Amino acid sequence: MTAIRNGTLTFEGLRRELGVGTGNCKAKRCRTKIEDRIKGHKDSLKEDAVECEGSGGPTC
Repeated sequence: MTAIRNGTLTFEGLRRELGVGTGNCKAKRCRTKIEDRIKGHKDSLKEDAVECEGSGGPTC
């Protein structure tokens, strides 16, 4: 999750950075789980942006 939080937001990017999906199954088991985590992170960023727009607070 650290790499995703730091901005690596594609499966291929994570493959290059961390080596995910390079095991025996060649990502047949993990790819969807990893892509779901990426999507969840992107969705949370969108939610945070919407909350900031509505609040107008100085921390946004």
